Amino acid sequence: MNIKNLSSQLSQDFQLKNISFNLHSGEILTLLGRSGSGKSSLLRCLAGLQNYQADICTIPRPLGMVFQSANLFAHLTLEENIKLALIKTQKKTNSEAQKICEQVLEQVQLSHRGKSKPHQLSGGEQQRGAIARTLALVPKVILYDEPTSALDPELVEEVFDLMLSLKKQGLTQIIVSHETRVVKKVSDFVGVMNQGELKWFGALADLKPQLHLMEPDEKKYLQIFT
Repeated sequence: MNIKNLSSQLSQDFQLKNISFNLHSGEILTLLGRSGSGKSSLLRCLAGLQNYQADICTIPRPLGMVFQSANLFAHLTLEENIKLALIKTQKKTNSEAQKICEQVLEQVQLSHRGKSKPHQLSGGEQQRGAIARTLALVPKVILYDEPTSALDPELVEEVFDLMLSLKKQGLTQIIVSHETRVVKKVSDFVGVMNQGELKWFGALADLKPQLHLMEPDEKKYLQIFT
């Protein structure tokens, strides 16, 4: 993934400005910053949900997105949630979709929960189910918008373990999060957003020596790791 000088006018008073970064297959970037700094808006641009301009924007496709809420259809089983897009948009037969569904449920360790409806699943299972639904479409990149913010601490670890498993399979992942553990446990790179700009980008070890150069809003998201 190669992004150079991405900009987007989000409102009359706020825009993303000249955002640039590079990620290779299997690398994980976590975007930090206060609410309203532009993190989620950047994800929406990368996902094609928000208009933008860029000198270069090379994003491997297909691309999947996982939101804060798992957004599973409440009236469908987990299997049916996963198969829906395969049948409706990719025109798979039911047997083809079922085979893919079984494969991705095994991948996220939810083979035993396929017949369950969302209200019968824990928060961690719902989020892993949402990731399975994304994996069924065979993405090369997954974007996560606060995927663990509504989960209990022990359930967060389930999602982190899955992210690391997907990393080993070569998937590039970008995570918007306020969860401090995500940086230490899964991230190769950290980006700090402030007022619509990607002010700092790099490995955590490379950013620590530059803390004294940062604004207070930027510094506080990295100080916890020093």
